[in-house]
Amino acid sequence: GGASSSSSASSSRAKIYENVDAAIEARLDTARRMPGDQYLSAEAARDMVLRATVPATPTDPSTSSPTDPSFDPSTPVAFRHDPRLQWPSLQYYTREQVESFYRRVAHPVCLLTAEDGWPVDARAEEAAREVLRPDCAERLKGSHHFHADPDTVGEVVERVRKFLGEWGL
Repeated sequence: GGASSSSSASSSRAKIYENVDAAIEARLDTARRMPGDQYLSAEAARDMVLRATVPATPTDPSTSSPTDPSFDPSTPVAFRHDPRLQWPSLQYYTREQVESFYRRVAHPVCLLTAEDGWPVDARAEEAAREVLRPDCAERLKGSHHFHADPDTVGEVVERVRKFLGEWGL
């Protein structure tokens, strides 16, 4: 397999991937297992993995990052986030509490969603739109990471630029 459980530099336990490619495949597999029709391009997965991993074992400090051109891609890697972030939350909010947070937003809102993004029931999406009253609300092509996928990032960036320009930001 591509991963095993082992101690990382932190006190928490983290999966160790054989190499960068195994970590990329794990990221792609995670997207495939998510609900709905989500997907992730290989390019976006590679970018995410390169930014989010560190060598699993101590290495020469000059090549300590997978983004370093001299980094050996066969080096075992681990995601640098704390694996405890994947644990169930200690606190969940009711719909009413979330809507209360939304009502306190006092700035222009641009709500961009992806056609194949995280599935949200129609009632929850409509409630969020009613409470947030976004100045811009658009559904764009793409999946959950449409802001990172080379096929869809351009449209996301253009829409955000347009929104910021409309507000003089």
